[in-house]
Amino acid sequence: MKRQDPDSLLQAARTLAREGRFAEAIDALRSAMESYPNYPFFVKSEKLLKRLMASDQWRPRRKAKLALLSSSTTALLAPVARASGFRRGLELDLYEGVYGNYRQEILDPQSNLYRFRPDLVLLLLNHRDLGLPPSGGGRQAEDFVARVRELWKVLLDRNPCHVVQVGIDALAGGAWASLEDALPEGRRRVIAAANRALTAELPRGVSFIDAGALAAEVGSKYWSPQEWHTAKQYPASAALPLLADHISAHCAAALGLTAKALISDLDNTLWGGVIGEDLLEGIRIGPPSAEGEGYLELQRYLRELKQRGVLLAVCSKNNLADAEEPFRKHADMLLKLDDFVSFKADWSDKPSNIEQMAQELSLGLDSFVFLDDNPLEREYVRARLPQVAVVECGSKPWEMLAALRRGMYFESVALTEEDLARHESYRGNAARTAAEKCAPSMESFLKELEMISSHGPVDAQTLPRVAQLTNKTNQFNLTTRRYTEDQVKAMAESPDWWCHWFRLADRFGDHGLIGVIIAEKNADRWRVDTWLMSCRVLGRQMEEFMSACLLSAAKKEGASLVVGEFIPTARNSLVADLYPRLGFMPRAGNEREYEFSLLEREISPCGFISDKPV
Repeated sequence: MKRQDPDSLLQAARTLAREGRFAEAIDALRSAMESYPNYPFFVKSEKLLKRLMASDQWRPRRKAKLALLSSSTTALLAPVARASGFRRGLELDLYEGVYGNYRQEILDPQSNLYRFRPDLVLLLLNHRDLGLPPSGGGRQAEDFVARVRELWKVLLDRNPCHVVQVGIDALAGGAWASLEDALPEGRRRVIAAANRALTAELPRGVSFIDAGALAAEVGSKYWSPQEWHTAKQYPASAALPLLADHISAHCAAALGLTAKALISDLDNTLWGGVIGEDLLEGIRIGPPSAEGEGYLELQRYLRELKQRGVLLAVCSKNNLADAEEPFRKHADMLLKLDDFVSFKADWSDKPSNIEQMAQELSLGLDSFVFLDDNPLEREYVRARLPQVAVVECGSKPWEMLAALRRGMYFESVALTEEDLARHESYRGNAARTAAEKCAPSMESFLKELEMISSHGPVDAQTLPRVAQLTNKTNQFNLTTRRYTEDQVKAMAESPDWWCHWFRLADRFGDHGLIGVIIAEKNADRWRVDTWLMSCRVLGRQMEEFMSACLLSAAKKEGASLVVGEFIPTARNSLVADLYPRLGFMPRAGNEREYEFSLLEREISPCGFISDKPV
C-alpha cells in the first residue's frame, strides 16, 4: 500500500478542518510531515497549522519557549521550526531576535530576549561571521570561539535554559580551492578546528548541531548566494526543513521527550526472507548478498542504539520458536536474544502486543518507535496507537536505516550512567517479575529482593541525571515541573532547598538513580516542589522509603509541617492518591494540597529497603 504524498495529505487536512474534524486534520497534517516534505510545503501549510494548533483538539506533549538568535534572517526558519515541533508533539512559542543582534541581545540584561524568558535558545551563525582569509586566520577563529563560549555562559547564568548551537559551515568553492584544505591554516581547516573547539567539553545546557553534516546531506543547495544577497537567508530555504528537524530533535531531547525504545519486526526487517517459510538457511543476513549486508548494517545500528541506552524489543507475527531460531543459530546474526528487553512473537495484532509491552516495561506509548517493512502494519499501528512514532520507510534495509537516521527519534543532549545501564536494568526487571510470580506472598517477595537504597544531596555527579528525570518523568510525578541543570544546581546549592536523589538496588541488579525529591524550606514548614520516581520500581515500596527520608530530614532540621501538592495532568493519575496513602492529610481550602504534621504523627519506616545514605 502506497502512502499519499504530502500535498495530497495537506489537501485532505484542509478538507477535514473545513468540516470541523480537527483531530483527523491534525493526524493528516502530521502524516504529511512524516514524509519530510520540501520547503514550499511549509509555506502552503502555515495557515492551516496555526489553525489546527489553536484548536482544542491539539494536545501537545510539551509547550516550550524557543528563541531564535542569528547573524542571518530567521523569518523563513521560524514557521518551519514551529511545524517540525508540531510533528514531534511540541508547541513552540517562538521569539525571533533582531537580525544580526544576537550579541547585543545576550549581553544586555534588559533585552527582549530576557523578557521572553526562553526555555530553549538557538544560536545560528555561519562562516561569514568569522571573516576568515583563505589562509592564516587561526587566531581570528580562536577569538571567535572564545566569544561564542562566553555568550553561552552569560546566557545560561542570566536565564537558565538549553542552548542549541549550530556549527559553522565550511563553504566549498573558495578562491584558493583545495589549498584551503591542504595548508596548515587554510580556511576550511581553520573552520573545522573552530567547530572542534566549540564542541570540546560542551558545558551543561549546550548541545551542538553539525552544520557540515547538514550541508553534506542537502548538497549544493545548502547555501544560496542569491538568497543571501537578497534576504540574508542562511542556510538556503531548501535546507530549512532539515535544519528545523535537527532543532526540534534537540529541543525534544532537552525537554526529556526522546524516545526510549525501538520495537522492530523480524521477517524482511531484521533479515531478508520469512523464517517460517525460508527456514534458517534461506533467510538473508550478512555477506555475500548485498541485501544481507544491508540487514547486517541495520542490526549494527540497532546494537549501537542499545549500547547508548535505547531499549530494543521485538513484535512479530510468527511462531515463537521460529522467531528465536535465527538469534540462537544463525552464524551471521549480530543481534542476540539478550539484546531485547521484550520479545513478542505470536499471531496477536501488533498494536495489542505493543500496549502489553508498554505495561510490562512501565513505559508510556510515546516512548516507543516502531520499525516494520510492511506498510499495512505501519498504518494499523499508526491508527490504533497514534502516540507511537512509526518509521515511514521503504522495504530495503538501507531504506529502513536511512529512515531511522532521518527521524532522529533517539537524539540526546547528554549521556548518563543510567542511560548506559538501562538495558541491564530492564532485563533485571524480567527476572524480578518471574521471582514475584513464584513468591508465596508480596511480603516474602519484597524481603527476598534484599533491596538497598543509597541517597544523598544533589551534587555535580548526580546533577545531569536529576535534571534529566525532571524533564522526562511523566507518570510518577506529583507536580511535573521541568527544570534545566542550571536551575536544579541553583536549588541544590541554596540553603533554602532540600534536593535529594535516590537509587535502588537489589539481588537482581542496580536500578540506578530512580527518584528525586526537591523541597523548599520555609521556617518550620517544608513544601515539596518536585517528587518523581521511575515507574520501573513501582510496587517495591520505594515511595514509602522516599517519604520517610523526606519527613525525617524535615524533622531533623526543626520543621513541624511538610506540605505536598498534586497537580493532575493527562498522565500522572497514577499518583493521585499518593499523599493520602502515605499519611498526609488534605489541607483545608485547597483540594490539591496535603500536609503531614511532624508534631502529631509518627514517621512510618519502610521495612523492606535498607538505608544507605551517602
